[in-house]
Amino acid sequence: MTPYMNFNLLKIPSYTQYKYAWAESSENANISDDYPKCPKCQRAIGHRFWLPPFDIIIKQPKNIGDFVGGVIGVDLIVSENFKTKYEASGLTGIDKFFELTVTQMGSKKGKNYPLPKLFGVVIQITETQIDYEKMNVKWFSKPKDNICTLCCPGGGSDGGIYESYSSIVVKSDTWTGKDFFIPINFPGNIMLTMAARTFIEENEFTNVRISLDKDSKRNIFQLDA
Repeated sequence: MTPYMNFNLLKIPSYTQYKYAWAESSENANISDDYPKCPKCQRAIGHRFWLPPFDIIIKQPKNIGDFVGGVIGVDLIVSENFKTKYEASGLTGIDKFFELTVTQMGSKKGKNYPLPKLFGVVIQITETQIDYEKMNVKWFSKPKDNICTLCCPGGGSDGGIYESYSSIVVKSDTWTGKDFFIPINFPGNIMLTMAARTFIEENEFTNVRISLDKDSKRNIFQLDA
């Protein structure tokens, strides 16, 4: 049996009214035209950068989780509790935290809730790659022949768009060792090592789901070289 290393996906649950709050951009939202680029081909590998002011509106503010959905221009929005414990944990992969300004809690005529201290999180887009050839991928749009060998396949355009897959396989010789990471050819997907998963579970952070995949049924692993 081939040895393997387990990884997991980090997801924010779908919005459920009144269960946990989520964030929306304010009228002052300022999104850059620039974005993270593949160092090899310069194509986009992430969302456009969020520029100051980092203002947000909190919807359904009765319960503020350690993770807040409705991300605008960042990979995650988290509580001060998460930030403090992550910084003391020795885990890796979060590039930076920056404080957000909550300009409104719920409706303008609603109850006055205390303002939470929340932070935007930028996760490293690493040169770790997933191996689509070993994932039994069903393609909605197949990759072209001239794709970049670093950030493709996947990601749309000439890299192709996947419809489904039976597993997520990480190329073991590309993994950079980060505990939180976004593979360069798997944009928008935050992956965790078992150490990161244990950290989240032991601290009982709220409004976060860790799964083997978005439907909690698929196997995620890293083949050893």
